[in-house]
Amino acid sequence: MPIHRREIELTVERPLRPGDPSGGAVRLSAKFELPPDGSGPDHSELARAFDDLRADLDGLVGPPLAAVPATRPDRDLTELVETYRPRQRELVDLLLGEGELTVGEHTSLVEYLGAPPAPAEAPTPPAERRFDAPIAAVPIVAGRVGEGGRPVDELLRLYQIGSLKQAGAVRARREISFGEYMALKRHFQEAEASDERREGPGSR
Repeated sequence: MPIHRREIELTVERPLRPGDPSGGAVRLSAKFELPPDGSGPDHSELARAFDDLRADLDGLVGPPLAAVPATRPDRDLTELVETYRPRQRELVDLLLGEGELTVGEHTSLVEYLGAPPAPAEAPTPPAERRFDAPIAAVPIVAGRVGEGGRPVDELLRLYQIGSLKQAGAVRARREISFGEYMALKRHFQEAEASDERREGPGSR
């Protein structure tokens, strides 16, 4: 007797901390309930759904482990301070968790934060004030300034985004907020639905 499937489930999963199973993981799933006659989504529809799940995962927790840069030598303290402008231990820990810092770089910045302040120098020019917030804090701040964020047309033009997968990659680089990523996702889903309506059920 042939086996009749009742549903199809797609699942993607990614650890929150590379190389640390105890750090937890995020899992996203999509289910397709099949009609009694056994028909259901074809391979192209399943592939699109799977790509959507992976793009959502990129937007939530960053790129997969395969995209994490290979082991590299530690940067010196001067470069680290100029790059990240650290002010709080929590933000340095966040940079480590996101793979921005090696363990050695993290240790150097923690020791730097615990050192006594340097003697006062001449006032910093106003143009330098834009570096007050560490790089890792930028997406968090941006996400709180209005849920809508920048217009979709501006995001498409600015980052040359042509698909939901590309939007997920831009979000993974922390260049857009999560709200902006969700607006892009709705844009591509509506465009796909519009294309399917124009093609009609008999155009496959």
